[in-house]
Amino acid sequence: MAKKGENIYHRKDGRWEGRYIKGRKPDGTPKFGFIYGKQYSEVKKKLTIVKSELYQNTGNLPVIYGSGKMCDWANYWIEVMIRPHIRPETYAGYRRNLDNHICAHLGEMDIRDITPQDVQNLMNVLQKKLAPTTLHGVCRLLKSIFASACENGLINHSPYRCIRIPKAQNRPPRVLTRIEQEKLEKEILYNNEPEYLLCLYMGLRVGELCALRWEDVDFENRILHVRHAVHRIPAGSKIYSTKLVLGVPKSEASIRDIPLPDFLSAMLRNKKKSEQGCPKDFLFKGTKTECRDPRTMQHKIRKLCCKLEIKDVHMHTLRHTFATRCLEKGVQYEVLSEFLGHSSPQITLRHYAHCTPETKRLNIERIVPCSMTTTCKISG
Repeated sequence: MAKKGENIYHRKDGRWEGRYIKGRKPDGTPKFGFIYGKQYSEVKKKLTIVKSELYQNTGNLPVIYGSGKMCDWANYWIEVMIRPHIRPETYAGYRRNLDNHICAHLGEMDIRDITPQDVQNLMNVLQKKLAPTTLHGVCRLLKSIFASACENGLINHSPYRCIRIPKAQNRPPRVLTRIEQEKLEKEILYNNEPEYLLCLYMGLRVGELCALRWEDVDFENRILHVRHAVHRIPAGSKIYSTKLVLGVPKSEASIRDIPLPDFLSAMLRNKKKSEQGCPKDFLFKGTKTECRDPRTMQHKIRKLCCKLEIKDVHMHTLRHTFATRCLEKGVQYEVLSEFLGHSSPQITLRHYAHCTPETKRLNIERIVPCSMTTTCKISG
């Protein structure tokens, strides 16, 4: 068997085998445990978890990362300390940034030897190929990994100090103009597709939309209950393999009740009647799955807008448009925050403190030169 890494071997049958000491015999010789997998990375992760749990029970935490490499500690941190407490889609994002950016550059270094300059060099490389928002996500992840290493006595000081990165871009969201919205609504109504109107007039996220069941629609009180969301997460060890899972919305505040407009209530009543929908049935069914795939929704809205010659539109554009129209109608930030499922009005204000071209035009027309005002008063 060919050996690669720390106690991981490539077997003749094509599988990878990982070994670890799970105890000792009375004569002091080690007793080994074994882990198998189709890929080296898969066995490496499993081996890290098993060793961490084993050594954690003995109270000897520093040995969990074996040779002291950054990738060993980072894998333990994300798999054992973090994964049980975060949503699957959040874990998938962390895992992607860890594998593609952090471990790819710092993984083979001893965590005790990493300096602030090493971290800065990594940032200099990443900022050339990552968007500022993605780069900031990698930075937050790296900072947390080092902070946890300090708390557990693996290093004395975090090397994430005085790191310079570009500011995250705070561009206003894409919002449909009133003309674009009118064109899109006509097409939606012609095609009888209320799913897009639920986003456009209730501010739903696409995952929340796909997760709706008929039991979530209270026709008597005209209320829509948002209780679940559909997410796409990695499936198995294959890089591009993913699966749909039904989970909770983005945050606790996202679990909410939204008043259902009369015209949407009527459209949904007709839809339920024509489909004879049961309470547990999804409002919008998929071709291969019980519920509609968010990717299908994204593809269809792009295709629809391309037909109407409306550029740069995705499902979240409808949510942004709903929020902006609410503010234009004088809806308070506190109320809009509850509609959108934000944890605080400050988040709503930060995202939507912008003006549409229509709002700018309306307000600029209110500014009248002083000379004209004086003339009007004299002539009156």
